[in-house]
Amino acid sequence: MGRDEILRVLQALDDAGVDYVLIGGMALGFHGIVRATEDMDLLVRASRENIRRLQIALRDAYAGDPNVEEIRADDLLGDYPAVRYYPPSGDLYFDLMTKLDKMETFETVEAETKEVDGVPVTLATPAALHRLEKGAVRAVGWQDAAMLRDRFSLAEDDQVRVQRFRSIEEMNAAPVHDRANDGFERFIRHNARLRLLPSRANLKGVFKFRSLEEAQAARHAQVSPHRRR
Repeated sequence: MGRDEILRVLQALDDAGVDYVLIGGMALGFHGIVRATEDMDLLVRASRENIRRLQIALRDAYAGDPNVEEIRADDLLGDYPAVRYYPPSGDLYFDLMTKLDKMETFETVEAETKEVDGVPVTLATPAALHRLEKGAVRAVGWQDAAMLRDRFSLAEDDQVRVQRFRSIEEMNAAPVHDRANDGFERFIRHNARLRLLPSRANLKGVFKFRSLEEAQAARHAQVSPHRRR
């Protein structure tokens, strides 16, 4: 997963005017919580116009890939609200979602904007990520929630608690919550090791899922019952 590729895609999303919120492991990285991930999870506004803009952005980022045309509004607004796109680069794949469950959509997830090398990134706030991850179906989601809770002093209701310190030295040693650029760079360095590992499969194209749970179950199997053709 290359730094340049990530920033190129995020810039393309901004240029095309896509309404999205970055969630998942990569969003944690932008907040300074570093763990390995191979995908970019994007919760996008559920409208035909926004999905058209999403296609424009991915065409720009991955010029010449015909599989982008298989990312269709009829699927994302219909029976398949989760679509997985494997670009030709093979280093990064995308989970594109219009809803996470019956309640969570682009409009319901609190977001903020950070900037890396002049590229704006819209991502879920730490509290919003904590709420999403603690309700995850995978153990890694619970671990992410615990890391968010500890780093950002979140209570179980996702609100930031008052932090108390015995000295200025103790306060200065506490985690800083706005180190966006530093967190992103450490995230990139941490994930660079994945590029040295042999790929589990040489997948390309678009896969679609009826739910986020189905998409997550297929993540490690690297197969899908509903391949777009």
